[in-house]
Amino acid sequence: MLRLAVGLAAGLALTPVTVCLLRRSMNSKLSGAWVAEVIVVVAAAGAVVALWTPVAMAFGAAFALLGVPAAAVDAVEHRIPDLLSLPLCGATVVAAIVAAIAGDDVGCGLRALVGGAAWGAALLLSYLITGQPGPGDVKLAPSVGILLGWFGWPWVLSGFLATYVLTAVAGLIGVLLRRYSFREGQVPMGPSMIVAAFACGTLAQL
Repeated sequence: MLRLAVGLAAGLALTPVTVCLLRRSMNSKLSGAWVAEVIVVVAAAGAVVALWTPVAMAFGAAFALLGVPAAAVDAVEHRIPDLLSLPLCGATVVAAIVAAIAGDDVGCGLRALVGGAAWGAALLLSYLITGQPGPGDVKLAPSVGILLGWFGWPWVLSGFLATYVLTAVAGLIGVLLRRYSFREGQVPMGPSMIVAAFACGTLAQL
């Protein structure tokens, strides 16, 4: 419980920066209700990341700070801005290298980087062949792959499958509510990728 409380406090401490990044990244007006939802999600993410191992917490902090607003922008505007995805990718690469050195575990670091390359290549190939997912999702993919690669190959695959399942479920609900259209490729994948990253990262610690 203490770790959860500390993580929750840390998440709340990150929210001013996260909301600032979100405001700078969005083209549309950000409502107060949407800001409140983002604050709750970042605080919850902080609590969840507190359950991770110390060397993995740097990944979680980067995802809470940059990944959550990226998912929020995608949910509203159906795009993932480079302002968020590219720094997140750089942060996860640095975190993988530092964690590998600090934990004297070069194998995990290399697996994380290869996992990121695998995720990026898979989504890039899909984009080149089908036009889906969008280029923003392709740029976000390496960060998620690096995070899950740190935890192991089963999580790389599980996160990948979970992302597509969550996207399909969210898309079906959105279509029923007449918010999305499968035919027009309106279903955002970014939120599913971020949820899968946090969920698989947490399950890997249990």
